[in-house]
Amino acid sequence: MIRLTEALERNILAYIRAGGFPHVAAEAAGVPSEVFHEWMNRPTRRFRRFRRAVRQAQAQARLRVEIAVMEAKPLDWLKSGPGKPQVNPPGWTAAARSPAEVGTSSLLLDPRMQRLLSLLLDVIGEQPPLREQLQQLLVDFGE
Repeated sequence: MIRLTEALERNILAYIRAGGFPHVAAEAAGVPSEVFHEWMNRPTRRFRRFRRAVRQAQAQARLRVEIAVMEAKPLDWLKSGPGKPQVNPPGWTAAARSPAEVGTSSLLLDPRMQRLLSLLLDVIGEQPPLREQLQQLLVDFGE
C-alpha cells in the first residue's frame, strides 16, 4: 500500500507545475496511475486537500503557458485569451468535467498520445527553446 506522504505530494505537485499531466506526474513519483486516481476520488479531508493542490498545480502550469503565448504571440492570445471560449488542454481540466463534455474522440485525449507527448518532453528536457516550440505546436494543433 502506497501512502501519500508530504514528500511524495511535493514531488507530484512539482512535476505537475513543471508541465506534467497529473497521472504521469504520479507515475514519475512512483505512484501507479490507478492509485493516483483512487486518491483523487477519496472523500476524506486529506485527499480533498490533495485534490485541490493538484488542481492548483495544474492551473499554475497552464498559466505559465498562457503567459508565454501572450508574450510570444499577443494577437493569438487576444483572439483566444480571457473572456473567449476555451478549449482546455487534454488531461488538465478533464478531471473536473465528464468525458462527454470533454469529447473523448480528441486525438490529444488519447492516453497513448499523452504518453508520447510526455516522452517527448522527457527527451527535450530543460531546453527552453525546444520546449517552447513543442508547446506552440500543441497550441497550434489544438486550434
